[in-house]
Amino acid sequence: MGSHIQIHPDILNIPYGDRHRINDATQGRDGLINLASGNPDLSMPPFITERLKASLDSGYASYTNYYGLPELRRKLSQFLKKNCGISADPDTELLITHGVQEGLYIVMKSILHPGDEILIPSPHYAEYYLNAVACGSKPVLVALDEEKGFIPDFDLIERAVTRKTRAVVFCNPNNPLGVVWPRDVLEDISDLAKANNLIVLVDEIYRDFTYTDQPPSISTLPGMAERTFTFGGFSKSYMMMGLRAGYVIGPTEPMFPIKNLHYCVTLCPSSLGQIAALAALDCPKEQLEPLYREFGERLEVLYKGVKAISGVSCVEPKGGFYMFPNVKCFGLSSMDLALLLIEEVGIVTLPGTEFGPYGEGYLRLSTCVNCEQIETGVGRLIEFAKAFD
Repeated sequence: MGSHIQIHPDILNIPYGDRHRINDATQGRDGLINLASGNPDLSMPPFITERLKASLDSGYASYTNYYGLPELRRKLSQFLKKNCGISADPDTELLITHGVQEGLYIVMKSILHPGDEILIPSPHYAEYYLNAVACGSKPVLVALDEEKGFIPDFDLIERAVTRKTRAVVFCNPNNPLGVVWPRDVLEDISDLAKANNLIVLVDEIYRDFTYTDQPPSISTLPGMAERTFTFGGFSKSYMMMGLRAGYVIGPTEPMFPIKNLHYCVTLCPSSLGQIAALAALDCPKEQLEPLYREFGERLEVLYKGVKAISGVSCVEPKGGFYMFPNVKCFGLSSMDLALLLIEEVGIVTLPGTEFGPYGEGYLRLSTCVNCEQIETGVGRLIEFAKAFD
């Protein structure tokens, strides 16, 4: 007997991601090298851990202010002004969220109307597309070309703009591509947004993992604060992924109803996540800088190893945890290759199609395991390539 429960069509339209198939394929297998995960293997800095333990020992686990602890919002506002040049009123323009993921959803649900189009330079972080579909809007993918270093082609973007286009969303540093878009690219996006009255959503969760000149946050460019939502969080920079502490910054007027939706979705952010976030903002640099150096070194090891694989090309990564090698030389779809790597040599990767159709022929590789495992994994890839020939 069939169910009488009918699911909203927008929810039914959310596609089933490739990463689920990869996860299923790894079940029951031992000795895998996981070059797919975005979940870093390092521990929180001791400074944060001790603060969190003290909070737990005191029995503190209460509901907090709906929009985040006032002390956290004030301190974060000061931190962002000092380190990123972002001016955000802690009471009206800054919201603490249950990770960036919640922030993306509540903003997109609030600003996108049914039938609106949102531009997504692609390959892209999958949740941008999934959220757009869940909100009843139309994601419009604009191809990024490996030969151009995955830098946007603004002729393509301009041609993609229609009277229905409402927003553009991107990640800088970029997941999955590992590239960092510099100031001139952000200025072009800014000009495009102002000329076409577009809203900009920028995900800066990997900002602290930038291994080239630090670009500005786009909201700090002239005329952009009133049309930009900036997303960030504590998960990656402080190794506190499971504590789910993120934030969104946006203009005062739209942030008011966005806060109301946030209340409906989560009531309030995690109290322990916020305690850890407060500690993170006070964490000594000597406990943080080794983390950032470690991931920079891992990225170099992974890139050097992948370059040694015959027939494989890759844009040099300059930020984040990832790189996006071109593996078309194997003559297989990204998914078939990813499954074969699990079965034949015990390496877990993500097929490029997890990040949209323009990811076909690519894999995403991650640095969320130590250098020894990265070197072992790359060694297996090299031997696989030799045997495959």
